Amino acid sequence: MSCHFNQSDNPLPKIISSMESKFSDVVRNPKKHKLQILYTQIDRREANEPIFKTYSFGLDTNDYFYPASAIKLPIAVLAIEKANLLKEINVHNRFEIDSGSVYKMGVLVSPDSKSGYPSIAHSIRKMFVVSDNNSSNYMYDFLGRDYINKRLWNIGFKSVRMRHRLSLQLNEKENKTTSPITFYEDSKILHHQQSRFAQLSLDVNTKNLLIGKKHYAGKKKKIGPLDFRSKNFMDLHDQHELIKRIIFPETYQADKRFNLSDDDLSLLRREMSILPRQSDYPRYAEYDKYYDGYCKFFMFGDTKQEIPNHIKIYNKIGLAYGFALDNAYIVDIDNNIEFFLTAVLYSNSNEVMNDNMYDYESISIPFLSELGRKIYNYESKREKSNFPK
Repeated sequence: MSCHFNQSDNPLPKIISSMESKFSDVVRNPKKHKLQILYTQIDRREANEPIFKTYSFGLDTNDYFYPASAIKLPIAVLAIEKANLLKEINVHNRFEIDSGSVYKMGVLVSPDSKSGYPSIAHSIRKMFVVSDNNSSNYMYDFLGRDYINKRLWNIGFKSVRMRHRLSLQLNEKENKTTSPITFYEDSKILHHQQSRFAQLSLDVNTKNLLIGKKHYAGKKKKIGPLDFRSKNFMDLHDQHELIKRIIFPETYQADKRFNLSDDDLSLLRREMSILPRQSDYPRYAEYDKYYDGYCKFFMFGDTKQEIPNHIKIYNKIGLAYGFALDNAYIVDIDNNIEFFLTAVLYSNSNEVMNDNMYDYESISIPFLSELGRKIYNYESKREKSNFPK
């Protein structure tokens, strides 16, 4: 199903057209690049209540794109929720995972954490600040595939099909199976979770799942597209709505909110916005490698300049198989600017999948960065009756 917000004053077509000199192929062929954008303006009532107005460009909830690491945002939210539900643990308790058949290379300890082992909070930090895949996979084990899908469906995110861990070559049975996980306080066992096997059937709910003209299977190059039927999915609309519920939960009915306390939300928002140079555990001292825009594609992804202190970006990016996306709430405290922006595009000039030769640096990340700057500049000139307090 295609979604259209149909505002006659939609600024996105004009903004995209203004980017043609730098990104002519994307602007002239948005469907080829699977370009989808959602942009939400935020106005305030006198009592500071937010009013949302959302615009779309190219939105099609039936057209498949690979969400990559963007799925770490709902996983982080659900991990905090589940820890609260269990009661005997908290997000700061260390855990250990049995490597079993899934983690054939073993489960890494975390010398970059205070305890030497990961915790939920430590895993969430790494999932956001450098988009660490191991940390996300451990949370997948903690939650289980059925739990992730059912909880997200129940709260309204019907497009979600969470099928697998990230960056591991696993079969369907392995992705259905969770590894045992044990939580500790010092040497005391607080909670032990046995291995579980997913029972939920996941249908294919999108079209255009065959992508590319050639692909690699291992080291062998094959003729024909890569089949994404067994891959994760979460449409752009659901991703956009999810981040809105984290930033402004009070604007949603109780049954559409996550079960998070104010402290939970503060922790989550802090990790969503923290920059690598601001992290002590783990410590990311190499600025040339872990620069401010490393996981902040909008506005700063194509530069190594520092993000000014008055600009905060609460977001989660994704980058894989030629797809680049960002899902963000952007705030400029000094200039009273705030907006939501979510976008995905696909760039793969040679149309070969799994060769690690995508157009991230030349097209995708620069496009998302410029899009963020264009929306920011548009917002800087937009008249508002009230400013956020």
